[in-house]
Amino acid sequence: MGVARVALCLTLLMAAGGCSGMQRDRQADASADAEGQPPVVGRQITGTVKHMDLEGGFYGIVTDDGRKLDPVDLPDVFKQDGLRIKARVQALEGRVSVHMWGTLVTIIDIQRAQ
Repeated sequence: MGVARVALCLTLLMAAGGCSGMQRDRQADASADAEGQPPVVGRQITGTVKHMDLEGGFYGIVTDDGRKLDPVDLPDVFKQDGLRIKARVQALEGRVSVHMWGTLVTIIDIQRAQ
């Protein structure tokens, strides 16, 4: 009986240690996106709205530095292929999209670029 308790304790300790390592990995992942770029968090971007024909069609944003952003709330007036925009966006961490294209973001503010 004592051996079973020791084994159970060791298993729980190893699981807890693994979870804390996962948290560190998650924090490291949050410091860069899939292309190794810094995260998009409340940051001002400029880019071009692009209509994508994937998954029934949607509008994405390609930033001037080449990032692909998948906005969940792009206003209808900005849904124009080729439209240049300036926006402040927030990355939506822990969420996924059927588009599987770019970083999922919400628009904080947006305007046409000059």
